[in-house]
Amino acid sequence: MTDYFDAKDPRETVVLTFDASLGLADGETLTDITKTDVTMASGTDPNAASVVANPIINGAPITAKGKTLAPGTAVQAEAVGGVSPAHYLIAITCTTSNPDKVLTLKGILPVSAN
Repeated sequence: MTDYFDAKDPRETVVLTFDASLGLADGETLTDITKTDVTMASGTDPNAASVVANPIINGAPITAKGKTLAPGTAVQAEAVGGVSPAHYLIAITCTTSNPDKVLTLKGILPVSAN
């Protein structure tokens, strides 16, 4: 499932939360972020990869969209800059406590100066 984040202004820095809980069985957690990819769903930005910074797995409970996410079940990352108008497809790949499971968490970030 691909999340759709609220639009941000290119001058803002916001924190994005990627919820992995639906892809994890009871007791499973995210253990490491192995790759972060940013591509353009619309618009052109030769520096698209720099829009996402500092992704981390939550070490404490957090609340996103009214839902409490247990430690190890979400990734948070800073969204910085970007061009307007554009839509960025962000994909964060994570290993899990299950050695047979790797998850890729995806979201679309619209950037607009309007």
